[in-house]
Amino acid sequence: MDTLIINQQLHELYQPYLDRLHIRDWSMYPKASSPLLMHVFDDYPVMPRKIMIVGQETHCWAGTMKDQLSLSRLLRAYKKFEYGNHYVKNGKPPRLLTSPFWNFSRSLFHALNNHHSGVTRRTTGFLWTNISKFDEDGTTPTWELQQQNEESFALLKQEIAITKPDIVLFLTGKKYDYWIDRVFSPADDEILKNGLLYKLTTADGSLPIAFKTEHPRTLCTQKKYSTVMTELLKAVDK
Repeated sequence: MDTLIINQQLHELYQPYLDRLHIRDWSMYPKASSPLLMHVFDDYPVMPRKIMIVGQETHCWAGTMKDQLSLSRLLRAYKKFEYGNHYVKNGKPPRLLTSPFWNFSRSLFHALNNHHSGVTRRTTGFLWTNISKFDEDGTTPTWELQQQNEESFALLKQEIAITKPDIVLFLTGKKYDYWIDRVFSPADDEILKNGLLYKLTTADGSLPIAFKTEHPRTLCTQKKYSTVMTELLKAVDK
């Protein structure tokens, strides 16, 4: 697995998609963000357990669609962010982003790969994307905007086919179940009650080993963060 080849394949997937977005009239949606497009770091291919984390949507991303940012500009933003390892806000010095989402993602990755030489919680050895490639005014796009950008949701299946993770984890809760069902048509096997943890399987093999749980912020609010992490690690090893 070669990151140069993987990133070139992603580039070939993203450029036509971005071109189609740019020719649209975004005047009705001035607060729609630019899309989150993924770059694979060099640590990923050598990890024993290759993990893709799928979030909900970004909290603003590299400008709005009316800015018509180039693919290279969007990918530079992704690489610079580096999974929140060097988060910058309001001109303050870079710091580690420690939101529940990033803590959960790093903890899962580290627990499954810490026996590999040199792996730390800051290692960029996993994948990160979102089920919704865009947000609107820093939060969930309206249903109308989601429907108009159905292609954005379908990108995830192609991203998985290119990057070939061993494990996919949806940290999406119930918010985007419609799109997960539409893209993958998965069967779900309940591991923890009340929607806390499911195992997902697909008839066409478009998902590898896959799980879905609530967003980690919700898990913290419900005081289920540790419970879900423990059961998830058990389920991965079954």
